[in-house]
Amino acid sequence: MRSKGDIAALVILIVLAVILIPILAINLTLIIKGSVNEDVPPSVFGIAPMAVTTGSMDGDREDSFAEGSLIFVRILDDEGRQELKEGDIVTFRTNGTFVTHRIVDVTTSDGKTVSVTTQGDANNVGDGATPIENVVGVCTGSIGGLGAFSIFMQTPVGIVVVIGVPVAAYIVYDIVRVTLARKKAKACDTSPDETDKDEEIRRLRALLEEKNGAAASPSEAEDVAAVPAAEDVSPAETTDVPAQTEDPSEESGEK
Repeated sequence: MRSKGDIAALVILIVLAVILIPILAINLTLIIKGSVNEDVPPSVFGIAPMAVTTGSMDGDREDSFAEGSLIFVRILDDEGRQELKEGDIVTFRTNGTFVTHRIVDVTTSDGKTVSVTTQGDANNVGDGATPIENVVGVCTGSIGGLGAFSIFMQTPVGIVVVIGVPVAAYIVYDIVRVTLARKKAKACDTSPDETDKDEEIRRLRALLEEKNGAAASPSEAEDVAAVPAAEDVSPAETTDVPAQTEDPSEESGEK
């Protein structure tokens, strides 16, 4: 049966595995994809997490986001680009970097979108027209304050801190737990085997004492019975001896 310490260690290990393994897998995927194709933000299942490094989208609208936020960009194909409309927040590639701003105008030709004009919610002027093929994705949500942390997690130091520290802490905890359990076991007076041996010795001693007591009781009974037997013999000897009397015939012959 598992002890409470074993159960606690197992629960901690499961929690660490559930949290850290996905984080490690996502980070490695983003790092590898980012190094293979620099023209598209690295994504996992079609969603690219991106850190916001400026305050150009810090506005009063419901979907605005501030500097330091973590945004989630859904990567678009050609068909998805044609579905973009005014008001969407898109990520596009320009001068080797990725910019995420809101669409303020859509330019079409022959029924197809050829370019979009974007502008940051905090900016007073627009970015100009961006060819539709340069748009890589549309923003689907954001979390404030996680941008810097996500960037840190994709660095070697970040991976060591985020993954290595919890794992090292668990190892230390497990070592301490096992050490304390061993000390507690040694602190016991006797081991289970020794306790069984002592119990067997006590049982054998009790049996020997019972046998000695049973052997002594019949001897005493025989001694007690021997005394009245001797007393009965004495009267029997006296009564069995014939009485000596004078014979009348001998007396008459002598005369």
